Amino acid sequence: MAYTTRPLRPGVYVPLPTFFDDKQEIDFHSYRRHLLAMVTRGMVPDFDERVSLIRFIRETLDGEGLHSTPIVAGVGGLSTRETISLSKAAADAGADAGMVILPAYYAASLNTDMNQDIQYYVDICEASPIPLLLYNFPSNAGGQDMSSEVIGAIMKKATNLCGVKLTCGGSMGKLIRLQALISEDTTINETRKFPFLLLDGLIADLTPWMQCGGHGTVSGIPNFVPVASMRLWSLLNLPSATETERKEAKKIQGILARADAAAVPGGIRAMKYALNKLHGYGMSPRKPLLPLREAEGEEFMKVLDEAMRLERDLTEVASTPA
Repeated sequence: MAYTTRPLRPGVYVPLPTFFDDKQEIDFHSYRRHLLAMVTRGMVPDFDERVSLIRFIRETLDGEGLHSTPIVAGVGGLSTRETISLSKAAADAGADAGMVILPAYYAASLNTDMNQDIQYYVDICEASPIPLLLYNFPSNAGGQDMSSEVIGAIMKKATNLCGVKLTCGGSMGKLIRLQALISEDTTINETRKFPFLLLDGLIADLTPWMQCGGHGTVSGIPNFVPVASMRLWSLLNLPSATETERKEAKKIQGILARADAAAVPGGIRAMKYALNKLHGYGMSPRKPLLPLREAEGEEFMKVLDEAMRLERDLTEVASTPA
């Protein structure tokens, strides 16, 4: 079966949380509200759920006339075979690309020989009907941290690899080395349907990331402050920013960086708590995770207050007639 996939472009990609009701069933109503709130502000949905949600997202986007918006789905499994199966299922459901983290279960064995990592991505990319992104996130992969040399080797061998997301220590150095590789080896982009993407996993350092040749971010922070996040993105992409615009970008970057620093340790539990307080979405994460305790949640909301005030100010400016 031939698949027509939408290209992925530089930008802000937002990992969408999945909302549940009291019975741990998916709350599609809240999911639809949040999905459209993000996409209509210019962000691309990225999430780690399966077939029913992919179909739901595609139908929702198409129903709102957002036919060109791509979907990136988490398709990483515990084995090569499972990841290939998940990529095919995601393609059938309407995903345009998949994102794959290394299997955490085999971390100890995989760490003994990096050639296993390379072969893993080569195999899944060859078999996947949609382009794949490599996701290097040691904290969620049993401590496995791929070097720029390993990632570069995969880029050269797997032409269906369309990009990387780096949520790891030393990510800026890896970005610089991978960007240099793309500049030196023109076949990397010549053999792909669209230019290879180098995405950051934290909006906290989006400014230096872009200055070093990066192409955007995949960050949870835009779930809370979409207007501020897209304002920073637009400022960083101005061909010749004024001094005032540079100062504004620096201010927004600082505020979002502080919010990011607080959000990362809290993970999905903190995200769910904040979105419940802001928009009334379901607070419960998927068990065995439990909702944040009220005291923890309120402390997180205090840290977010600065970013939320910025969001309100920018939203007010955007809605004021010129």
